[in-house]
Amino acid sequence: MHEATAYRGNLIGLKSGIVPIHILCNNSLSRTMIEWINGALATLAASISVDNPGGLAAIFFIALSCDIGVPFPFVLDTIVFFTTYEVGALSWPVLLVLVMLLGGSMLGTSILYWVSRLLGTRFADWVGKRSKFLQRNLERFQNRLGRWTIPVIVAARLTPGLMQVSSVAAGTVRVPYYQVVLSIVFSFIVYDGTLVILGTIARLGLKDVGPEYSAWIVIGFVGIMTAIFVAVHLIRRKVKLNQHSNEMLTKG
Repeated sequence: MHEATAYRGNLIGLKSGIVPIHILCNNSLSRTMIEWINGALATLAASISVDNPGGLAAIFFIALSCDIGVPFPFVLDTIVFFTTYEVGALSWPVLLVLVMLLGGSMLGTSILYWVSRLLGTRFADWVGKRSKFLQRNLERFQNRLGRWTIPVIVAARLTPGLMQVSSVAAGTVRVPYYQVVLSIVFSFIVYDGTLVILGTIARLGLKDVGPEYSAWIVIGFVGIMTAIFVAVHLIRRKVKLNQHSNEMLTKG
């Protein structure tokens, strides 16, 4: 009887010991991840300088790649937001980041535009064969380019998944290049300007927060951006389904 009681006591003690160890391991893992993110953010803040052309070049080529169609989810968004949060909107590092972003975006979009313009529908067909999403949206987008060309391109560039579509379509239908350039600038002002504003709000609202919490601020920012992108995707999907249903009813 006493042995059974002792065994149960040992078992309960073992279980009660496992739980704290498990929590401790998880906390240790979380702390390690947070420390790593904080270190990466500190390195990022230190790398944005005229004295570090490699860091600026990396931002430029990431922006170029994103506009061509190679995704780096939330990397550039985080750089703009966090740099503004760290040093303020009216600072040299933020200006350098914005110049690199605008330059890379301009070059990436220009490459797609001129290739599409020179090759015409051959390039659009080649792209369409490799992506049904691009093919379907190219056909729809080309029909919308008319009197309100610049607002249409700007809206497309601000919509997840349609940036490359707008560049290829603009080149295929031979939209004047200056209109494409203006669209890039306007969309840049709207999108990156919003990120700078968010960084400024975070800087003013969280000015008493220590640097050790920078990782949580960035994680929160990425979470908000992810929620926005998912919401936009769901809204677009619902609108398309409604349009398809209306078309079916009209045909019927």
